[in-house]
Amino acid sequence: MNKWILVSGVFILSLAITVFIGFYTAIFLIGPHSDILPEILHIPLGILLLILVVGIPIWLGRKAFVKLNHKENK
Repeated sequence: MNKWILVSGVFILSLAITVFIGFYTAIFLIGPHSDILPEILHIPLGILLLILVVGIPIWLGRKAFVKLNHKENK
């Protein structure tokens, strides 16, 4: 039970951090008044940011789960 709480905490904390960073990165790079990138790169960069914002917390949560599961089996 304690393992699931810790893994959920890792996931939620990393999700909060990546959402915060991803939001401001998206506003800076592909926001409505941004001229940093060409228009053609806005959609691919938005998709990449979305994948990173969701993927990083899943990866960290899985890594924490495997580590805790390995430690529990020892």
